[in-house]
Amino acid sequence: MRKSLGSKRNEMDETDIAIITRTFGAFEVVSAVDLDKPADQKSNRGRQSSNPKTESAKTFASKIFHTHEFGYRRITIERPLRESYQFSDERLAELRFANGALNSVMKWCYEEYGQRWMDSENDLNYGELSQHEDAIRKHIKIHFSELKEKQIKDLLDREIWLAQKQLWLKARQLQQVMGTEQFDDMNGFDGAVKSACKEQQISLDAKETKQLKDAVSWKNPEAEKVIKKIHKGKANPLYGLFAVNGQIVEYQADSDLRDNENVALDPSQLVNALNEAYFIKEVQPHVPDAWIDATKKDEKDQEIGIVGYEIPFNRHFYQYQPPRDLTEIDADLDALSAEIMELLREVHS
Repeated sequence: MRKSLGSKRNEMDETDIAIITRTFGAFEVVSAVDLDKPADQKSNRGRQSSNPKTESAKTFASKIFHTHEFGYRRITIERPLRESYQFSDERLAELRFANGALNSVMKWCYEEYGQRWMDSENDLNYGELSQHEDAIRKHIKIHFSELKEKQIKDLLDREIWLAQKQLWLKARQLQQVMGTEQFDDMNGFDGAVKSACKEQQISLDAKETKQLKDAVSWKNPEAEKVIKKIHKGKANPLYGLFAVNGQIVEYQADSDLRDNENVALDPSQLVNALNEAYFIKEVQPHVPDAWIDATKKDEKDQEIGIVGYEIPFNRHFYQYQPPRDLTEIDADLDALSAEIMELLREVHS
């Protein structure tokens, strides 16, 4: 061959091509056979062993499958989000800095230049970075080169820093009501914050509320499940509607726990029945709080699960070759060891 193809070192000659062409044209099944036959019927196909003494038999096989035997539906498996929250000083300190691309560079700026800033309402120096712009731009060019000019201007904008400071001060006021203990039921977060805002006469817009929530909460597998919505009607746990304390509950999905399962196609069964049988057998025993995401549907037939195809050659054509007997392997190792020792004696003699 003109170049090495790694493990794909086998090349088809005219005989191989003729066998494949005849088999395809005849649309016939051919069992795997040892092609130790006359030259005009011999195939060059098959795995080539590095040891000529134990070369595998060269075989050829042909099978006929229905199209659906290569197909599957990829269903999405969701699991509930579990979160805790705490209004600790350390978590509230994150509110000094914007989320996203500016977060890390704002922390660096605060460490370098913000230690002299005062936290009082009337501090005119808080967030003032204009005199350090050259040094900041130089540091950004080396360590935060992905930042765009608009983001750099936002970083140098004192109003951004003051807005974050105001959010931090509001959170400190809420802390006086919320306390600093850890809560493991995120479902009470919105109500508790709303009540604390009312008591402290504080207003938070949607953006501030989200940033506050992101700062004080974290995923905790030991916490309670986060409820997304309460439904009317009947429970359907296979699709995420659970009966809990007399209510039909839909939980918030945890994207980090999201998984996919491939369910083999079978036109003799209904799609939902096939998906559900697979889920009950293969998924539910291991993660009983999981469910199938019914919104992930195939564009063509609008059934649950995205249809895909794969042709697993090894599954259908691989022929198991049992390993050699251990005594035979040991004998070969002993022989090689003896040969190596003999060569070493010749070198030192």
